[in-house]
Amino acid sequence: MLAVAAGLLALGMVGFLIDAFGLPDDVLALLDQRASVISMVVGLIGLIVQVRPPGRAPEPPLRVVELPRPPARHFIGRDHALRQLTAAMRGEAGVISQAICGLGGIGKSELALQYAHAHRGDYELIWWIPAENASQVRSGLAELGRALTAAVTSRGQDGTASIAPLAEQDAFAYALAWLAGRRRWLLIFDNVEDPHELDPLLGRLERGHVVITSRRSTGWDAISGQILLPELPPQEAVALLADLIGPPVPERAHLESLADELGFLPLALVQAGGYIAETPGMTVADYRRLLAAVPSRMYAASPPGQHQAGRPVIARVWQVTRHTLAARAPLTVELLRLLACYAPTDLPINALGTSMDVAESVALLASYSMITLIRPEQTRFGDTSERPLVVMHRLVHAVIRAELTDEHRHTLGERAAHLLEAALPTDPENIGSWSLYARFLPHVRTVLAPDSAGTLQAIRYLAASGDLRTAHAWQRDRHAALHAALGPEHPGTLAARHDLARYRGRAGDAGAARDEFAALLPLQERIHGPDHPRVLATRHAHALWTGQAGDPTAARDGAAALLPIRERVLGPEHPDTLGTRHDLAYWTGQAGDLEAARDQLLALLPISERVLGPEHPQTLGSRHVLAVLLGRLGDAPAAREQFAALIRVHERVQGPDHPTTLNARHELARWTGEAGDAASARDQFAALLPVRRRVQGPDHPDTLIACDALAYWKRRAGLGASTLTDRIPFRRQHNREGG
Repeated sequence: MLAVAAGLLALGMVGFLIDAFGLPDDVLALLDQRASVISMVVGLIGLIVQVRPPGRAPEPPLRVVELPRPPARHFIGRDHALRQLTAAMRGEAGVISQAICGLGGIGKSELALQYAHAHRGDYELIWWIPAENASQVRSGLAELGRALTAAVTSRGQDGTASIAPLAEQDAFAYALAWLAGRRRWLLIFDNVEDPHELDPLLGRLERGHVVITSRRSTGWDAISGQILLPELPPQEAVALLADLIGPPVPERAHLESLADELGFLPLALVQAGGYIAETPGMTVADYRRLLAAVPSRMYAASPPGQHQAGRPVIARVWQVTRHTLAARAPLTVELLRLLACYAPTDLPINALGTSMDVAESVALLASYSMITLIRPEQTRFGDTSERPLVVMHRLVHAVIRAELTDEHRHTLGERAAHLLEAALPTDPENIGSWSLYARFLPHVRTVLAPDSAGTLQAIRYLAASGDLRTAHAWQRDRHAALHAALGPEHPGTLAARHDLARYRGRAGDAGAARDEFAALLPLQERIHGPDHPRVLATRHAHALWTGQAGDPTAARDGAAALLPIRERVLGPEHPDTLGTRHDLAYWTGQAGDLEAARDQLLALLPISERVLGPEHPQTLGSRHVLAVLLGRLGDAPAAREQFAALIRVHERVQGPDHPTTLNARHELARWTGEAGDAASARDQFAALLPVRRRVQGPDHPDTLIACDALAYWKRRAGLGASTLTDRIPFRRQHNREGG
């Protein structure tokens, strides 16, 4: 038997050498030939070493395991991913491969390592191969080939190897031949850069298991399944920190804050937990203070006694990826730095520019998991944006931002501000733009100066969408910035002060708004003169907020005194003059003279329709107030019919979800009930309330009033109520300041 085996082996080797010296043109064909011959060699060697003298015990099965380190003891929050990987690797039909993808530091290699250790008994070979490039893959397989020849030949009778170590090319072919003839093996290719570099290798194997880790999230469909590894869930991130730090366990609130600041990234959590645990006297609060004070130092800090070269830390973990990106597309690195100037939250992609180069660079960044591209879902405003959102992990954001010099940060900040202002929708009061403004808002606060044009647009959005307290707070900052830059009496500062008073009133403090307008008026009169349009706008606003503060008679008198001045200065049919006539009629009615108010509006409406148009918002506002007056004068059916007609106009002109349309629906429901149909009023408010919540939010004043009204009409309809008020709420279509 041995003689036959030796003869076959010699014959195979002769054929091998003949092929080699024949120098075929196709190198891959040569490699295939060598692999086939070496496969035969492997089988023959196995045959030789298995022929033993009678009575000798059989050798134990071959077992080769090469892993870079033991698995981490602290492995928390990845049970689901480990089960998912285990399920994906079941089976023996063909080569089963699975790619674990995600951001650097997310725990891809650790998951592969945990799987390999948990399933050591399932394989006769487990081999770990660093695989950033084709050269590393080839070298890793060559090392496998050498290890296999040593393992096989060492099982001779004397326990020594019977052949010399193979050269890299032959060892590589030997490994492929061995793998092709077995099925119970696991290869782990760690940190694969290009999925296509594995295509020729996996295409030559018929059975076995392959696990791949990669920061690339695309390109795996043809060769493997894919697991996208996210950040740890918050609870598991806190548990990991607590486990790493050990007793005494810090307060949970401190751990939650630190986990959030580290973006729930496993590598960052392990680095921070180890540093705190191994630094005498260090607390979580101390670490957070250091992280805020010297972020660059802390991102590079290993625990004491663990400064060995190559230890992964946050500051280094993304450097390789960034170097690769810089070589492939330099714009990608600049985009990362630009993103670090925005807030660490999702950003509409057009805030990075609209060129094809930007789009391609963003796609490349996403493929390397440095950012995430998402399509926004339906927003609470009922609008779906077609613009993708760019999301950078908050820790990537923090690391890149910490690396920027002051000069670079200033230059990039100016560029980000320019791009952001260009990306903001032009009409912040148009409900169709609200979903985008909601996305842009944190970036406006981060990137733009308080006195910028973009911030002013954002304030107008906040007010229109119902977030009046935030609008007032931002306007306060805007006024302070203009006051510091231009002085207290500059026209721009005075205009900002006017808006500050207006937002204070709209935020709920009508008395303070009245007083602020009263204080502003003499200053404006001295600087601009008593007849300047801005002065007249302030007088108009003062009258309005006087009425809103509870004195409709004084508001009526203020509007009556202002009207002839506006007629003289602006003309009797100027829109601001017509606005004052509207307010005079409104406050006349609020002061108790409903008939006079009705007559004033009946006289005003034809002029407004002729000058402004029948569907102008101011004309529709006058129709709204007139309809309310008709109801208050006792003609609820007429009010109901007026609002039914108004709703059709609002829906056509402004859209079904516009606040003025919803206000008209509110009044239609109210006067339907007052006309005697409480059940219909109840049903209309029940239909209106979810629209208010979706469009304006659950805490908007209009939403709360609609909720109150629904409770009232439930009671009137005899079905009970769930609120504490007995009043009949109604919409006041009167919120004009300045004409």
